[in-house]
Amino acid sequence: MYWYQNNNLLKNSSRALSLLMGSALLFWSCGSPSATKKTQKSTAIFSVDSFFNAEVNRLQQLNPAVLKSVSKDGEKEQRELKIGSWKNELSAFQAADISKNFDPSLYEVKAVDCVTEFTAKKKELQIQKLRIEFDKNEKVKHIHIDKKITNTLYDSQEKLDYYSDSLYRIVKLQDVQGLDANQYEIEGKFIPSKK
Repeated sequence: MYWYQNNNLLKNSSRALSLLMGSALLFWSCGSPSATKKTQKSTAIFSVDSFFNAEVNRLQQLNPAVLKSVSKDGEKEQRELKIGSWKNELSAFQAADISKNFDPSLYEVKAVDCVTEFTAKKKELQIQKLRIEFDKNEKVKHIHIDKKITNTLYDSQEKLDYYSDSLYRIVKLQDVQGLDANQYEIEGKFIPSKK
């Protein structure tokens, strides 16, 4: 009886089909014909959580040195270090996953060249934008996330950027009711290993 109760099934199916067709066109222009099928599946419902789980495992094994900068309201501190837990370090990125229970009616999806972009159709959604950029070998090159939380206690806006093997950045502006607004930025630059 589920098919009878869900009046929007046909409507959602056509949106999902549009999403898949757009992704297919994207990968036709970005990769080789033999790799198109694999890439289409991974980005039609791109899992940020799975991507960063793989990155956490890879970075824990590599154990790269990072030049990490932390600034709060204009005061900046910087040091070179090894990250003890990449899971904690990248948790803000992992938490911005829209693939679980993805609803195509909530996001506008654009696939142009090697970029797939999900833009929220409603301003109440926490993840307002997810942009994934691939290189010619279909590897993720850059992920950009715009995140917004609004409730009775505070407003928070975050911009997250992750460039594979290069840099990650979190910029957060938080306005708590009755207090001054705070802005902080965390940036980590991967330091190439000396061979």
